[in-house]
Order: sequence, then structure tokens, then C-alpha cells
Amino acid sequence: MFKTSGLYALTVSALLITLAACQPTATTPDTDGETTIEAPVIEAPEGDAVGDRTDYTEVPLPGGAVGEEPTEIALAAFGSTEPGEGNFEEEVELVDQTDDQALVVLTQTGLADDSVNGTRYRLEFVPEGDQWRLDWAGQQVRCQLDRGSQEWSTDRCM
Repeated sequence: MFKTSGLYALTVSALLITLAACQPTATTPDTDGETTIEAPVIEAPEGDAVGDRTDYTEVPLPGGAVGEEPTEIALAAFGSTEPGEGNFEEEVELVDQTDDQALVVLTQTGLADDSVNGTRYRLEFVPEGDQWRLDWAGQQVRCQLDRGSQEWSTDRCM
């Protein structure tokens, strides 16, 4: 009995020491008496991440994309103009807004297309007077089953 429990305790201790050794540590270099602590990078869960511009294919901006609400401009510029068929869904989300920029994501899924199941737009706005102007737009797609990537990407659907 002692041998089994002793072996178990030794195994658990070794595992805990190994796990502790594998944990990342924050370094705080001492520069002129000042201590700097870096904040950890927090990543959004897979599938929920908006990503940055490099994750999208840039698309041309429509003329006159200016207005009071970035979400309304997004729908007017890239939203569906016809009623959706079947499982079509359209969602517009204001991801971030400060005094000098706004970020909107417009997602359309359940498209009536043989190869593309969904389209997602990253839309960046800048203030222009007391309104917002669409400054940059990028697009990702998600393919139908067996037609390409099932994740949001810039890859073509077949």
C-alpha cells in the first residue's frame, strides 16, 4: 500500500513540477529604476475573431458612403437589397467605436449560391465633420460544403 501511494505522490509531484516549469513567465526588465509589465495578449475564440485588414481581400468602396451611424452606412453599402431566401441571415455589428474611428462587421450567411455560403465584410469608418465616412472595406467568404474552406477566409470557393 505504501509503495503504491508513494509512487502516486511522486508521479503527481513530478507532473506538477513539470507543469510549473512550462508556464510562461513575465519578465520585467529594470530600466532606470522603472518596472515595465507587459499585458498578456488575449485572443478571441476561434470563429469569433474579426481579424485585421490582412485577413480580408480589399473591395472597392461605394460612392457616397457617409452618414450618421456606421451600421446604417454598412447596410446601405453592402447589405442585401432583396429579401433573403431559405436560411439567409444578415447581421451587422459595431465592433469598436472611438472618437476617431469605427469598425463594423457585416455578415451574410445562407446565401443562395452554389459555392459561397457566406460573406463577411470588415468596414472601417473615419469621422467627417459630424458624420462617419466609410474609409476601407474588406471581404471574406465561407464556402458551401465540399466547395472550399468552412472557415472565414480569402480563398476562392469552387
